[in-house]
Amino acid sequence: MEWISRHWRILAVFVFMTLLLSQVPARAISRVLPDDVTLTGISGTIWSGRAARAWVVIDQQPLMLGRVQWRLQPWRILGGAPLSLSSDWGRQALRAQLGYRLGGSIVLQDASFTINTQLFKAFVPLYLGGVLSGEFAQIAIDEGHIVDAEGVVRLLRGAWTARSGNLPLGDYQIDFSSADAVGVGTVGALKTIAGSLELSGNVSTTATDYQISVEATGPVARDDAFRQAMSMIAIPNQDGFSVSLTGQY
Repeated sequence: MEWISRHWRILAVFVFMTLLLSQVPARAISRVLPDDVTLTGISGTIWSGRAARAWVVIDQQPLMLGRVQWRLQPWRILGGAPLSLSSDWGRQALRAQLGYRLGGSIVLQDASFTINTQLFKAFVPLYLGGVLSGEFAQIAIDEGHIVDAEGVVRLLRGAWTARSGNLPLGDYQIDFSSADAVGVGTVGALKTIAGSLELSGNVSTTATDYQISVEATGPVARDDAFRQAMSMIAIPNQDGFSVSLTGQY
């Protein structure tokens, strides 16, 4: 009570500004968004709002996010994730809580997503069908690079979408965790849940580099047409083929 009596003017100004900002309409957020992000049908306030439709332009291609909702809790900015985001577009769904680390990294907490892999065809020539989903306790991003991740990614009903017809592959999972090795930020262990293409291997990333090592066996891995399609990145062997990739992103 003594502190309040001494600083009541500062407290009154803080309360007044909070109440004032709480009435700012959500459409004001459009003024600070990047040019490649578009929101329409905006309602609510900047603290708790929604958009009927949203999309982002990547490589001159629009990526539809659908309905977007957000909630901002400024009092959590020092010790948690002050911004909660969600979007829904058909079967596509995204959820995450956003925060910051002291070094400037963006941190996504309790993040999850579900997307159809057909979406990737607008950006890369990836002939892969199925549903991709993920759940992460946290993802740390520094200068556009993932430096830490704890979670799992699954590909269900995976299929190779060839011109001659779809080739069923199977269901797969990658478990991501923080690396123990110095200089390696995140490692992922790939395993096959079920399917005629059996995959195993690992992924490791740093702030700038990645390494992918995968072994493929099973009936599909010995299929001549599929092996031919994978010949640009795969090395054939007696049981199937292997893939070893390194690079920067």
